[in-house]
Amino acid sequence: MAFYEGLSQTKLDILNSLCIDLHKLNKNSGVYVTYTRKYHGKVYHFDNGTQDNIFVGSSNFSSSGTSGNIECTVSINDTSTKGKVKDFLSYLLSEENSVSILKADIVVPGSKKYKEKISLVTLDNLKRYDPTSIDISKLPQFIYPLDRIAEKEKSSLNVYFGKGRLNTKTGYVKPRPWYEIELIANVKLSSNPLYPIGDFDAYTDDGYIIPMSTQGDYHKNIRSKKRLQIFGMWLKGKLQKSGALIPLTPVTNDTLMTYGNDTLTFAKIADGKYYMKF
Repeated sequence: MAFYEGLSQTKLDILNSLCIDLHKLNKNSGVYVTYTRKYHGKVYHFDNGTQDNIFVGSSNFSSSGTSGNIECTVSINDTSTKGKVKDFLSYLLSEENSVSILKADIVVPGSKKYKEKISLVTLDNLKRYDPTSIDISKLPQFIYPLDRIAEKEKSSLNVYFGKGRLNTKTGYVKPRPWYEIELIANVKLSSNPLYPIGDFDAYTDDGYIIPMSTQGDYHKNIRSKKRLQIFGMWLKGKLQKSGALIPLTPVTNDTLMTYGNDTLTFAKIADGKYYMKF
């Protein structure tokens, strides 16, 4: 969870220090974070060389998780089940899933990096227009249903929670940009005569003009041109400003329900020119 949602500076400093100390004891030891998708499990494996114990349950590795809260954590005693849990932990800690916390780009909420990460200032560089100058009631329209893709964990509106980007030279891993999104249209929608093919300008309901494009097979990928984050800044920015979306957390159908709208409306003004409402 830390790789995507961040840690307080105090916790990050402690875990970094712990990782260094553990590495001194054993080069294969340390503190690791998953960077391919969010991990929320609680598995404890203690092995002193002659005896090992495994516990699985709800308890976080914290004072409240181990003593304060009502939790349910059980000991795994069956030999076969123990073997499966160990295999899972080996998979989880493999290089393809995890990285040392010292090599992970973990943001601290409230920090300068965090503020830059969720900043919407780039939208100020877009061209503007007067949205009252367009009457969409007389324009042909089609609807993109966002509820169909909101629950996708690592794509569409939640690209941020996909596999982090690994720098093969340094071994350093960072998450995808928070505002990176890409909508995928099904064949039925992309075959609609009103559906944009290739480059187009989206005139938003709040006065921005976003250069957009549809790409890929049957032009199914709806994205902003050059920088995928621009479309995300506009759409996820609306969710954030309304209070429906907390930065660095997934967009879900509950998010859209709180916002009060789960559809994106496109009204065709002319070839290559659309009004976009959310």
